[in-house]
Amino acid sequence: MRSSISVCLAAVIVLMTPTILVAQINAESQLDSAFALYNKAAFEDAIIKTTDILTSGQLAKAQETRALRILSMASIGRGHTDQAEAYLTKLVGLDPAAELDSDENPPQVMNLWYKVRDAHPMPAGATSTPSSIQTVAVMYFDNNSIVDHDDLDALSKGLASMMIYEVTKVSQLKVVERDRINFLVDELKLQQSDLVDKSTAVKVGKLAGAHTLLMGGFMKLSDKQFRIDARLVKVETGEIIKADFVEGKPDEVVKLEKELVLKILADLGTKTSESEQKEIMKGSDTSFDALYYYSRGLAFEDKKNYTAAYQHYQKALQLAPGYVDAEKKMSRLEPFAMQG
Repeated sequence: MRSSISVCLAAVIVLMTPTILVAQINAESQLDSAFALYNKAAFEDAIIKTTDILTSGQLAKAQETRALRILSMASIGRGHTDQAEAYLTKLVGLDPAAELDSDENPPQVMNLWYKVRDAHPMPAGATSTPSSIQTVAVMYFDNNSIVDHDDLDALSKGLASMMIYEVTKVSQLKVVERDRINFLVDELKLQQSDLVDKSTAVKVGKLAGAHTLLMGGFMKLSDKQFRIDARLVKVETGEIIKADFVEGKPDEVVKLEKELVLKILADLGTKTSESEQKEIMKGSDTSFDALYYYSRGLAFEDKKNYTAAYQHYQKALQLAPGYVDAEKKMSRLEPFAMQG
């Protein structure tokens, strides 16, 4: 009798499986449509559509988490911060090991995400990142320029952001996201300029779970000479491990930054493959003007002026087609830039 029941149950499951798969494929298409509405700044329509999908049932877990992410982003667009936080809290409850990509989520959502994640820490062993991998936090660079000092202030963020992007290309290291650093600065009620101070930076690094800090400064000495300095600081002790620098012409700053990244990786004892080195050096001919507009975009983004930030990223991309980091930041801000 028991075997007959098992056979019947198996038959029912076999019959149900195609139906469930069809429903999930349809849900994926519907989620694509909801995300497209969000990208057009049709936030209310995105919320209605995503809510309907979420309540229809038969979604895979990954689809449920995607739906909750869309709802959080669209809720931010509507100005409903508490609701967005509730959706992110529900996401963590659904998938305690969930991680959000800062390249795909706007800064407002990432800020809430860190708050939710700090309140609901990831279970031990849930992360796919081996514990042996070193975590690096990149601080904003100090502007020590003799020439054009005020005009170059935004480069403090631009150089740090570029270094974060380059170091993420190396599989042996984990890098703290720029949004995470900004979140901690806000939580500690610091000024972003405070990050050039070693003791403050070490405190932020510890909270970010970093093993090593990358700090530094840059100096435009003349219209023909530009220097970038970097130093590695051990978070546990505050000890400076290594220091390095590169020097060249101002219009070669992007190339100089990439060369400095390779030096820093060597200082860390990180072995990089030939393909990783090529990836890091890709885009070395990016113009100084493109970097300048990108850096200004970061400054406007941190001031929550998303329309101006979007426009500056767009200008950087026009000056340097293929500027991947500028393109990613444009994409995540587009709905809010359209909103105005």
